[in-house]
Amino acid sequence: MALTLFLGHGKTEMRGGPAIFISIYNLWPNNEKYIIYEKSYFQSIKKLISFLRHKKISTLILENEYFTEVFLALLLKIFNRKLNIYGPAYHIPSSPVPGKGFINSLIHYIDYKLGLLFMAYFYSGIYTENSYMKNYIEYLNPRQRVIVESPGIRRENIIPLAETEDLERDVDFLYLTSMTKNKGIYDFLEMVKQLQKEYKNIRICIAGYASTEILDYIHAFVDNNNIKNIEVYPNINDNDKYRLYSRTKIYVLPSMEDGIPITFYEAWSYGNIVIAYNLKTYSDIADYFIGVKKGNLGELTAKCMEVYDNYSSNFRAMIIKSYNYSLMHSYSSGINNIIENIRKSNKITDQVQ
Repeated sequence: MALTLFLGHGKTEMRGGPAIFISIYNLWPNNEKYIIYEKSYFQSIKKLISFLRHKKISTLILENEYFTEVFLALLLKIFNRKLNIYGPAYHIPSSPVPGKGFINSLIHYIDYKLGLLFMAYFYSGIYTENSYMKNYIEYLNPRQRVIVESPGIRRENIIPLAETEDLERDVDFLYLTSMTKNKGIYDFLEMVKQLQKEYKNIRICIAGYASTEILDYIHAFVDNNNIKNIEVYPNINDNDKYRLYSRTKIYVLPSMEDGIPITFYEAWSYGNIVIAYNLKTYSDIADYFIGVKKGNLGELTAKCMEVYDNYSSNFRAMIIKSYNYSLMHSYSSGINNIIENIRKSNKITDQVQ
């Protein structure tokens, strides 16, 4: 029997894109699937070769849009012309600029752009969270099938709107996502340094996946700048994560590249005001967060101060609006819709072939 093969690398925490990928796998019919999910690219290829000696696949679903993965998928299609290939296209990295880390940024950028180009022409379908990426893929190839679906959070993790008014919010600013440069951890820390010059008693929380190196940097930054009232929670579990949202007034995500982050839905569902860099991929949600120009640390700091100073009086309407938007995006329904569209696309492709 022909199988659906799920191919990923498992190098990051189980959130966002990786969580969607694994959720699709988990809900795919049990007798029709196999997964290769290794941290090592070499081990993935080794396991893939061993698997293909004994099994035939009709559908391939990839975790990422990197060209290194897309190229592997296209090699498989050379030997199996009828192979249906699907994968995500969540965002495009920022254009690299001269300076520290330029070479790594350039490689990262080219890897993504090449991946998206070949996906647009050779995949059977692509799924994304936002209409900006749909338009970008269709600009590359108007005939490509693009599924737009932005899963929110699981219904059991959402509290009633009325309860959000009664929460004791002792955290003024929260950063909760992977602690990386691309997600904006350095800008967040610089912003916090400026805020503590203006407000002596604000409380800050930083949480999410973190490497040893970045944790060392954060602790050194906090000590060197004498930053007080700050909590750091690396590798936080789900229960503690939602407890943090329930304590928070303002969620800040100065990410440089993203789809529509799952953390936005989490923050909205707990009555947080969201402030973020205004990325092109956020165009669908422009009315539900407060945006500032990407990379403009001064504007980010000023906007955080403005919201903090006026928190108690001006933002209830926006909180309600964002909360209601989060209710429109069920995680389980979103995953099921992606699966349904992939299987429907498979039938269309098979008929054409």
